[in-house]
Amino acid sequence: MNYKEDFLYKPRHFKSIESWKDVTEKEWYDSKWQLKNIVTTVEELERIIKLTPYQVEELNKTFEELKHSGIRPMRITPYYASLMSYDPFHPEMLPGEKSMKRLDPIFWQCVPTPANLLFPNTGKERAMEETSRSFGIAYQRYPNRVALLVAANTSCASYCVHCQRVKSFEGVIDINLNEINKGLFYVSYNKNIDEVLVTGGDALMISQERLRYILEELSRIPHLRVIRIATRVPVVLPMAITDELLELIKISANKHSNGIEKYVYFMTHINHYHEITKDLADAIKKIREYGFTVRNQTVLLNHVNDYYKTLAETFRRMFWIGVHPYYLLQCHKEKGIAHFITPIQIGKIYIRHLQGWLSGVAKPVYAANVEGGGGKILLMPSGHNTLNTFDSLEDRISESYATVYTWDGREIYQYEALGRASREEFDEAVYIMDKFIGRKGVFLPKIIIVDEDGNHIETTNRSKLPVISNIKKSELLGYELNDVNMPLINPALIENELNELYKNSIYSKYGSSL
Repeated sequence: MNYKEDFLYKPRHFKSIESWKDVTEKEWYDSKWQLKNIVTTVEELERIIKLTPYQVEELNKTFEELKHSGIRPMRITPYYASLMSYDPFHPEMLPGEKSMKRLDPIFWQCVPTPANLLFPNTGKERAMEETSRSFGIAYQRYPNRVALLVAANTSCASYCVHCQRVKSFEGVIDINLNEINKGLFYVSYNKNIDEVLVTGGDALMISQERLRYILEELSRIPHLRVIRIATRVPVVLPMAITDELLELIKISANKHSNGIEKYVYFMTHINHYHEITKDLADAIKKIREYGFTVRNQTVLLNHVNDYYKTLAETFRRMFWIGVHPYYLLQCHKEKGIAHFITPIQIGKIYIRHLQGWLSGVAKPVYAANVEGGGGKILLMPSGHNTLNTFDSLEDRISESYATVYTWDGREIYQYEALGRASREEFDEAVYIMDKFIGRKGVFLPKIIIVDEDGNHIETTNRSKLPVISNIKKSELLGYELNDVNMPLINPALIENELNELYKNSIYSKYGSSL
C-alpha cells in the first residue's frame, strides 16, 4: 500500500501489554474505564514499558522529589500509554530521524525523568501568570479576546511533562461557580471581546453540566462571535469524543444566539506523528461532522520533534486527517523543562525549509509567548530582506539573546529563550542522564553556560546549524526526483512524455459520454 494511504501510526495493541491483556474492547473504548485506570506510578509503568532496575530506581527518586515539591508527577491514560514503544530507550523511528540518538517521543512527553530535576536555577518564566491579568476565570492579554480558565491545572486526562503550568497538589480545588460567573460577566461587559478560548487545564474534562452552562451563557452575549475549545482529549483520550458531547456543544454554543451563529473551533495539541493514530483520526472526523473546525498548537521540543523530518511528518499527517496546523510554539523557559528548549534560530531554519515543500495551510506560524504579559511574538523567517543586510539566517550561529518587539509596541532587550547553568551543573546533568538512558549522545540540552557573575560563556550543543539541501528535503519528505536536484514541479518540461503516458492511461477514456 502507498505510504500516503497508510500513514496513521500503529501503536501496540492493548492486549499485547501486560497491564491490559485481559481488558475487553468494550472496556478499552470506554472513557470512564480509561479514567479509572490512569497510570500514575512507576510500578504501573513497569508493566507497560521496558525499564532496567536502575531506571526504575531513578524514576522513583524523581517522582518522590516532585511530590515533595508539591507537584503531581504523572498521569497517563492507558490509551496514551499504549502509544509508547515497549522499549522507549530504543524506539523505532522513520529513516532520517537518527533513532539511535532519540528516546520514544511519547515517553519524553508524559514520563518525568531525572532531567526534570536538573538546571534548578533556570527560573520561572512569567508568561502564564494569571493573577495580575484576571477577573474571575477570565484572563486577558489582547484587546478582543480572553481565555476562560474553566478547569483546574490538574484536570487534564494526561499530564504533559513539558507543560508551562505546574501540576501542583493545590490545583485539586475545583473552580467555583462564582469565579465562573465573574468571568462570564466580564466577557459580557467588555464589548471589545469577540472571541473566547475555553481552556484550563482541559476544557473537555469538566462535567457536561458545567460545560453546558458556560457555553449557553456565552451564547447570550451578542458581541461574541467565536468560541474556541482548548483540549487534548482527542489526542490522549479519543474515546471521550462522543456524539453526546458534540451534540451538547453544538446546541449549547448557540442556544440563545440571534442572527449569525457563533463559530466553534476545537484547539488541540499534537506534538508528534506517533500521536496521529486511527483513533485520533476517527475522533477528528466525528468533530468535523458536527461542523467544527479543528486547529492545532505544536510545541517545538528538543528531544521530541526538533528534526526537520519529524516536524514535516507531524504537520502534514495532521493536515491529512483534517487538523489545521496553527502554531509551532517555542517551549517555555520554566524550571524543570529547560532540556526541552530548542534554540529559536533552529526553529526558524526548519520553518524556512518547510516553505514551498508543504502546503501553506499545512505550515504553522512559529511564535513564542514572552514573559511579563508580552503575549506571542512571531518568529517566522522572511524571504524578503528589505534592509539589504546580506546576512542570511543560516550564515552563522546566532547569539543566545535577542531584542523582542511585542504586539503592543514594547521592546524587551536581551530576551533569552534558553535556560542557564554553570559548566559544573551542565556536566553533572549530562552525566546523570547518560547513565539513566544507558548511552551517550541522546541527552543534548541547549543551555547557556554562565560564569559566577552570570556572564555568558557559550551555548551547549550548538557547534553547527542544520544543512537542509533540496535533495535532502526531497529524500526526507519522500518526493521522487525528476532531475538531479528537485521533484517534478513543472509538467510542461516533460509534456511529450506525459502525452504518451496519458494516451495509454484510463484517464483518456473517461468522460467519453459527457
